[in-house]
Amino acid sequence: MDLIECLKPNLEKAREIHLNRGDFLYHEGETPQELYFLTKGIVGLFHLSESGKETFLRVFGENNLIGHRTYFAEEDYHASAMALSPSVIKVITTEQCNEICLKNPELLKQVTKSLAKDVGSAELRLAGLQDKTAEKRIKESLVFLKHKYPKKVWTRKEIAEYSCSTYETVTRVMTKLENKSIICKEGRDYKILNLDKMLEG
Repeated sequence: MDLIECLKPNLEKAREIHLNRGDFLYHEGETPQELYFLTKGIVGLFHLSESGKETFLRVFGENNLIGHRTYFAEEDYHASAMALSPSVIKVITTEQCNEICLKNPELLKQVTKSLAKDVGSAELRLAGLQDKTAEKRIKESLVFLKHKYPKKVWTRKEIAEYSCSTYETVTRVMTKLENKSIICKEGRDYKILNLDKMLEG
């Protein structure tokens, strides 16, 4: 039984909140009081550095736990979570979480597994970013975001933050890709025409 299957029977009685695009689920520096389970929509995680630079850390899609690493670590949130599209979220209180864990020890194993995978993915992504050119990072980000969240229209700013580049570089790379017929711009959105070329070099 995976993490989602462990949680779903307990979500029916959980409080539900609705967020519009741009609404915050929680802010950096706040103390976690509950767990969040995304049942519909997309939520982005942002970090604001001391210098004021905003970094887009990751995205959460449907059937994802949000804030669980910080919750179980008993730390303040290191980033802010904001809805990138209309979203529906189930709220699991501390009392409900304790009850679920007592009744289903398998859940703790699944949470630990989930956290370990998250850490591993983050480490690999950071290691990869050090060795890749801005164009390569942007191309991979375009592929990842389009395939994982095909209905979401990503702004150039969001793509830049996710790929650790700049708005201007993203615009330049996307124009270059369009001129080579690798992507096709559709208003603010884009369509990948040649996946093999996107993943080359």
